[in-house]
Amino acid sequence: MATQKFKLSYLHPKYWPAWLAVGVSRCMAILPRSWQFSLSKWIANRLASKENRRISTIRRNIDRCFANETDAYREELVRANIKSSALMLFDLFNIIWRPPADMTANIKVVGEEYLEQALRADRPLLLVIGHFTPLFHAISKLSTLAPFDVIYRRMNNPVMEANLYQRGAGKYPITLFHRKDIRKMLEKLADNGTVFIAPDQDFGVSRGAFVSFFGIPTATITTIPQYAQQTNAQVMLLSAYRDGEKGSVIEFEPVLENYPTGDDVADTQRWTDWLEEKIRLHPADYLWMHKRFKTRPKGEPGFYK
Repeated sequence: MATQKFKLSYLHPKYWPAWLAVGVSRCMAILPRSWQFSLSKWIANRLASKENRRISTIRRNIDRCFANETDAYREELVRANIKSSALMLFDLFNIIWRPPADMTANIKVVGEEYLEQALRADRPLLLVIGHFTPLFHAISKLSTLAPFDVIYRRMNNPVMEANLYQRGAGKYPITLFHRKDIRKMLEKLADNGTVFIAPDQDFGVSRGAFVSFFGIPTATITTIPQYAQQTNAQVMLLSAYRDGEKGSVIEFEPVLENYPTGDDVADTQRWTDWLEEKIRLHPADYLWMHKRFKTRPKGEPGFYK
């Protein structure tokens, strides 16, 4: 995929901070991975006791989702999650600026045979993943196994969009679809395409419902079974977690059987239950800084301060 063309308007002073951010991302990607790991650990140690907005969200999510664990366990999990989240930022810099082979060198794949089987089925394939912190590792590794399309949220700043997301995507056999371009995505999926989507964010309940996630009613879109129904797509779940300082593990599950069933809420609960199960195995490697529980059922108090 080609990167966006440079525009003279990008030189306007209002974009200078964005260009600075692009330059910083390039410098961060040059650092050896061992330095990136050490910096992530340093960041975690410095921020774990802070009460800024992002850290407070992480702590609130972990406190509620792991309420049965000890205070010491949750505090250590907050620290480990900050480190893993910082590494995710370095992963983004690396996928943009480093060669693809460098990104995929230390990634182990589990269940690749399930992916191969699904790709041979001559049917569309919907790959559903959660916001695991090695998400960019999953994208880069998957691109070596099959071309695919990604649903994503476009950056508001065009300089950042062109020089970060689009630059990174241009190095891989993938196509980016903005999350509002669902009709185009469905057309591509229906044409025996493969689409990669992470639907575990709070988009309210206008397109979804409250389902249980860590025992908490959670606003979740119910469109995954709908997409599968509309395009006759197979649905495959995949997860990712970190493995040491440099590597990650990407794990594919067999294609879901008897899916969709026609009950969108039950089908959404099914993949949400799977997501919770995978997070519990590697809780530090999930993006807890998202306000996943922001939308509350009517009459219930707000989740975040």
